[in-house]
Order: sequence, then structure tokens, then C-alpha cells
Amino acid sequence: MTAAELVKTGNERVMEIITNARPVLVDLKPASEVVPGMEKNLILIPGPPIEPERLPLPLKTSVTGAAVHEGLAKTVEEAWDLILKGKIRIDASQNHATANAASMVTSASMPVFVVEDKTSGGTGYCVPHPGSSPRVLRWGLYGDDVEDNLKWIMGSYSEVLREAILKSEGIDLIKLLSKTSGMGDENHNRQPAASMALALQLIGHMAESKHPRMKEAIKETAANDRFFLHVMMAGVESVMVTAKVVEHSTVMVGMGGNGVEFGIQVAATSNTWYTTKAPLITGTFLNPTTTLDDLLGYLGDSCVTEVYGLGGMSAIAGPAYLRMTGSTFAEAKDRTEKAKAVSLGEHTFAPVPWNDYRGFPVGVDIRKVVGLNILPISHGGSALKKGGQAGAGAAELPMDCFRKAVQGVAGKLKSEEEGR
Repeated sequence: MTAAELVKTGNERVMEIITNARPVLVDLKPASEVVPGMEKNLILIPGPPIEPERLPLPLKTSVTGAAVHEGLAKTVEEAWDLILKGKIRIDASQNHATANAASMVTSASMPVFVVEDKTSGGTGYCVPHPGSSPRVLRWGLYGDDVEDNLKWIMGSYSEVLREAILKSEGIDLIKLLSKTSGMGDENHNRQPAASMALALQLIGHMAESKHPRMKEAIKETAANDRFFLHVMMAGVESVMVTAKVVEHSTVMVGMGGNGVEFGIQVAATSNTWYTTKAPLITGTFLNPTTTLDDLLGYLGDSCVTEVYGLGGMSAIAGPAYLRMTGSTFAEAKDRTEKAKAVSLGEHTFAPVPWNDYRGFPVGVDIRKVVGLNILPISHGGSALKKGGQAGAGAAELPMDCFRKAVQGVAGKLKSEEEGR
């Protein structure tokens, strides 16, 4: 077969995996028990791999805070020393079928949602969303109050939540997205409808729990309109972990930022990262005194939802998010049309009523991005250099990542051809 034929076959296979996927939430278990390659002294971070010395302050805070939470160190200073000595290791979460939003990290004892793709057999993972408090590890902050929140979310709350998930006997995320279609979610930065629909399936089971903090757990779930995001991130990983083993495909299967660099992954080269300087997420600030100089570069893996066609890819589904972040309905439509131009397929299970009931694009082909010079736009929350959330908005994905990815796949194809 020619290189073009190999790529065509690979892309068809990846699109079959993505468009036929059926991710189902089945459990909530400690990362050490389920995440591939997880070890006691390993902490998973968002975005591409980075040397400890280059970690931006929020991510450094999260990593050292998680180390203290795990009992690997007594203080964050001791934790940092152990990290620099290589006794506590860090790695990219997406290399382990896991995703971390914003500055969140995953350590061994933390419970993670377990989502299985019932079609392909892949499994993905993500810690629960920590709630609405502005002071959380998820935004690169750590202290006694943050540790208390970690113990609550990763402890009693997750215990009640797990009971409910097991009693539900599996929650189909495609059915859930289909039910909430046309309710204004773009399911990256805006998902109140999906969160409420998921809560409705869980709260009845949670109410049956004998756990002493059952009522608090129900209140936590009902009040969190971002609850669905972390479940969906695990769902996307359950699909992409299978796509990543398909040879010769030029479809993007991973992306994320660590605050310093932004990177993408392509099916043909699996967990290889193609990186460049992380762009800024601009839009609306929570504090009017915040300026662009206060912003950290793109931080987090929550954009894996966009690999699956959500967020900026399906911007037209959530025009209210565009308005909230200073854009327009016309721009929402334009973002989705740009995504369609560089994608190989379309999801049809959640058609958008105000877009002629069209589905949303999926399967970004790196060749199309470079060849057509059209960059997909990602939604996201922006982070402050000092830690904490700056606001929310959007960022154009860096062309340099796609150029490097095209070169990487071409090099692999050439090497294979010379080896035959």
C-alpha cells in the first residue's frame, strides 16, 4: 500500500472508533488500582511532559501539595526537594489514559472516575471535580483549607458517589449528551444541563446510602454545575486510548497545556507530544483588575473534550458561553464551521436545533489544519501565574504543533517504507 492508502485506512479506523464510541461511567476507584503505570511516587500532571525545574508556580504548588496529601513528604518544601532528586516523579496524565483539568494533578490514592468505552473496550480516568470553591488544588493553590477540601472530595464524598455509580449499573454518556442536546451546553466550559442530568441519575441512589455524610454529598453534587466535565474527560480518554494504537492515522487524539507548553498527540505516533509555547486563553476576567500580563499560558487537559468534538469545536451548541466571554453568536457559528473544515467526521447523537439540527465536528486531521491554514479554536478557563482562576475564554490552537505533527507522522511513514 502507498503512504496515502495507509493514512486513509488508518483514518477510517480512528473515525470508526470515535463515532461509534459508547463511553459508560462504571466506577470510582483509587488511581493506584486502575490507572495504567500508576505508582505510589508518581504524580500525573496536565499537558505535555515537562522538567520539574520548568513547572510554573500553580503546577508546582499542585504537585507538591499532592505529595503532602499522599504522605510522600511532610511539607511542600520537602516534597519539592524530593521531586528535584527524582524520588517523586511526574508524567503527563494523557500518557496514562487520564486527564487533569486546569492545574489539577492525579496521585496514587486519589479516586478517579472509571469510564469504559463499551464499543472499543478502552478505559479512561479522571478525578472528581472539586466543587465551586475558588481555593482548590485544581487552580494551583494549596494550604490547610485546600487539604481539607481534598480529604472531603477524595474521601467521604467519593465514597458516597461510588455507591451511587455502582447502584446505577453504568451511566451511558452518549445517552446523557443526547438528552441534553439543545440545552446550551458546549460541554467543555459550559455543562449545567449535562451536570444536572447526571446528578438526577445519581442522587436517588446517593439518598439510599447509610454514609454519615450522605446529605452533604448530595448537596455537593446538586450544587456543582461543572460536575459532568471530569466524567466526560474520562469518557474521552476511554475512546482515545484505543485510537492511539491505530497506525498511520493523522487524526488528533490528545491535546493539553502545562502552562509553559501546549501540545497535541496524533494517532499514528501514540503518546508522542508535538509542542510549542502555550497560548493565552483570553475572554472575560473574574477580577476587572486582571491584565494579560497576569495570565499563565494554556493550562489543563480539559480540552481533551474538544478532541471528541465538544467545547470550541461545538461552539454553536453553547452560544451563551460565547456571550459570557465577550464574543457573539456569529463567532460561535464560525468556530464550529472552522472545526468542520479540518475534521473528518461528525457526531449525530446531539444535533443542535439552532444550527439546522446539524451535529458537531470531530476528528481533526492535522494535514487539513496545515494544508488549509485553518486553526481550530479551543475554549478554556484561564489561570493566573500566581495561582487561581483568572477567567474564561478561548485560544487559537498553535499552528506550530500541527506542523511538527505532520513532520513527525511523515517521518514515521518514511522510516517504515525504508524498512520494508
